[in-house]
Amino acid sequence: MALHLHAAGRTDIGQQRDHNEDELYYQIFDTGDESRGLFIVADGMGGYQAGEIASQIAVSTIRDELADLFRSHQSRPTVRLGEQASPTESAAATGMQTQPLSEVSVYKDAEDRVRDAIRRAHAEIIRYGQEHRHASGLGSTVTLALVLNGHAIIANVGDSRTYLFRGQNLKRITSDHSLVARLVDAGQITEEEAYTHPNRNLIYRSLGAGHTSVDVDMFHEDLQAGDILLLCCDGLWEMVRSDELAQTLASEPDPDKACARLIELANEHGGEDNITAIVVRVS
Repeated sequence: MALHLHAAGRTDIGQQRDHNEDELYYQIFDTGDESRGLFIVADGMGGYQAGEIASQIAVSTIRDELADLFRSHQSRPTVRLGEQASPTESAAATGMQTQPLSEVSVYKDAEDRVRDAIRRAHAEIIRYGQEHRHASGLGSTVTLALVLNGHAIIANVGDSRTYLFRGQNLKRITSDHSLVARLVDAGQITEEEAYTHPNRNLIYRSLGAGHTSVDVDMFHEDLQAGDILLLCCDGLWEMVRSDELAQTLASEPDPDKACARLIELANEHGGEDNITAIVVRVS
């Protein structure tokens, strides 16, 4: 049985910022027999204009690097029989017999593509900062989900998050690359204290921001009908606790209305930062 994706995304300036440094993107390719989706949330940093440029570069670069996965003629990658060929190598050019790659190989290839796309985005942000002095040090977080026929490949850098909501249970898939996350892991503060810690916005991993290289966390999830993915920036999850996130996703079946309600809740709770969310429902 084919799984199908339905998604919406929204972003909001919040209550205390004078401009929005977040960026989002989502695309679904559905033939009826297969469904693919790419969902990205990026939260820029670096001061006025620089942060929003960094998040825009992150999203546009990743989108462009993965664009061929959503062309209508894209077929399942193949490999020449008896050889360890690249999945992208043209079998027609060689005239040799081919066979489809296994699902494991397809997902491994897609994971490598995602990681390379994020690293390319990191390099593009660094390059922009070098060419524009006013934007020196700009950076961005990113979290994304690439869904291929019911299998989600999830990546993150920084403290934007991806959650999986299944059977009334909300699970955070990604890990924050932040000072407070390390303090929580070390048992020095509680998870509740992390929400109000004075250094809660300090992150040690991001795209750009002076880092010479970037490590990308990767995760895999096999999706089921009824699952929901939530991708969001810290402006949402810091303002709206997990129980409210779960309640909203459970009570609002329409992805756009769910996004609107989540942003409304974040603003009701103070709206201290820009607020961005993508909700993806699996049917």
